[in-house]
Amino acid sequence: MKQYEYKFVGVKAKRGLKDKRGDTFWECEQIITAEAQNGWRLKQVVTSFDEKMGVYCASGYQIIFEREIEITNKQTI
Repeated sequence: MKQYEYKFVGVKAKRGLKDKRGDTFWECEQIITAEAQNGWRLKQVVTSFDEKMGVYCASGYQIIFEREIEITNKQTI
């Protein structure tokens, strides 16, 4: 039976005066590429919303990665 481990990386939405549209997406893209080179597979991106700013305003993202765990000691029943 395969087993997996998961890694969660939080990315806050950029809303500063110097930030451009797409800056947060670019940061997510860089993280996904770097983690893929380390053996992690992208599983899902979850958008978190800021209740104070409204339903349509994302406060950030949780990027979820997955990779298979190698089991060295297999037990037999």
